[in-house]
Amino acid sequence: MAATQMNEVSTAENRFNMVECQLKPGGIRDYRVTKQMNSIPREAFIGGTSRDLAYADLQLQCAAGEASRTMLTPTALALLIELADVQPEDVVLDIAGGTGYSAAVLAGLASTVIALEDNEAFNEKAGAIWQELGIDNAVAVAGALPEGQPKQGPFDVVFVNGCLANTPTILLEQLAENGRLVCVQKVDGTEKAHIYRRIGDRLSTHIAFDNAAPDLAVFDPVPTFEF
Repeated sequence: MAATQMNEVSTAENRFNMVECQLKPGGIRDYRVTKQMNSIPREAFIGGTSRDLAYADLQLQCAAGEASRTMLTPTALALLIELADVQPEDVVLDIAGGTGYSAAVLAGLASTVIALEDNEAFNEKAGAIWQELGIDNAVAVAGALPEGQPKQGPFDVVFVNGCLANTPTILLEQLAENGRLVCVQKVDGTEKAHIYRRIGDRLSTHIAFDNAAPDLAVFDPVPTFEF
């Protein structure tokens, strides 16, 4: 067997083991989510020696040019995606997904995914990987993460790849009717998965479960100075 074929077999086995030994024991019950994560090569979105750890349940770095982003662990990502209950007709805004792995997973569940990053290098790399994988319903855009993409909204799902210091008010304004926003926020020092849902003019909030995620400092409040 050629080395390339052996590598493909090995990574396919690693993805299968990730699903069976991490995601399912970690509480993932949605077959659509596990099937999609079993089909997307996480290593394609990770550079350097970390590629060898692509299917470990670790927060790994992805990079493009000088830009770097910490990825959610596979289990943390799957839990948040399952919480969002992404439907085939949904338009999803994926925030801070780095080189595009989360958007690639979401693209197999939704109609359209708009991946927002604040560095164009991420978008160029993500677009190249998606093209190689045949993913044609994800598009990468650059902009300030806390501002979202109001001109392209409203969105059925806003998916935030990280832990926020405060309620993301501006992003919540971009939810469609029955739209959901999922993120991680700290509650009494513990990182908790949150789901917000728009129902008419009202927003409901539910704290779902513990779920570790990298801090997204760009969402931190700007310090104010008193004289």
